[in-house]
Amino acid sequence: MSAPFVEVGWLAEHLGDQHVRIVDTRSMPHGAAVAMPSGREQYAGGHLPGAVHLDYAEDLHDLATPYAARVAPPERFADVMSKNGIGDDTRVIAYDEGNTPYAARLIWMLRYYGHDAAAILAGGLPAWTAAGHPLITDVPHFARATFTPREQPALRASRKDVIAVAEGRSNAQFLETQRDGTYAQRDRDIPNSIRLSASDLLEDARGGRIADRAQLAELVARAGLDKSKRTIVSCGSGVGASGAYLALCEAGFTDVGVYDGSWMEWSHDGLPTVPKRS
Repeated sequence: MSAPFVEVGWLAEHLGDQHVRIVDTRSMPHGAAVAMPSGREQYAGGHLPGAVHLDYAEDLHDLATPYAARVAPPERFADVMSKNGIGDDTRVIAYDEGNTPYAARLIWMLRYYGHDAAAILAGGLPAWTAAGHPLITDVPHFARATFTPREQPALRASRKDVIAVAEGRSNAQFLETQRDGTYAQRDRDIPNSIRLSASDLLEDARGGRIADRAQLAELVARAGLDKSKRTIVSCGSGVGASGAYLALCEAGFTDVGVYDGSWMEWSHDGLPTVPKRS
């Protein structure tokens, strides 16, 4: 499995590589009530040279669950990848603004469909511009490629799996990883969940990079987690959980699945909740 990040210098040297595809993943949070530019509008205002744009909740979601942002089924996902010139031999480099892990969401989706040649641009777009590299507004067009989805079931957890945890019928560890700002707006939790914030696992001050090994070890120990156990991560709409997935893998967890329906699916369907612990 490839390293989760590449540095700006590496990407600058590979801009013309036909086997590298850059993806701008800036998105508007699914279900957001605040007025803000969409990811596509942000992309249109300036993006990395050669980058295509993919919104996790618009381009890559399951159309059967409009109230959540679950990953698209294999045929739809493969079609979107193929149309954007991403094939089986393509290395994908995803970036965002460095403060919300939209790029991690795409990396998890790609890994779920068996495409491990994918990484995040460390520091995101701000790191790119800080290094003096340009942004452009031209939209690239690539020949259609062939993307073959190969599902990796262990990387995803279903609602059925989470219900088993909530009802005490599963030995899996269930982590609520929604980022602090949005988690503060909730007053309920899924039963038997352990709080481990994606805001700690991925550090905004470092451009969304994974916390260092010592910090990860401290967070894991404080939460009382067992790295060898099946671990399910959830958040609001699958974004923070995807970042948490990468961080936990980096911390040495061996069996991590993302519940990508997350709180939006759980609350929409009126499934059991408990008051948040203070």
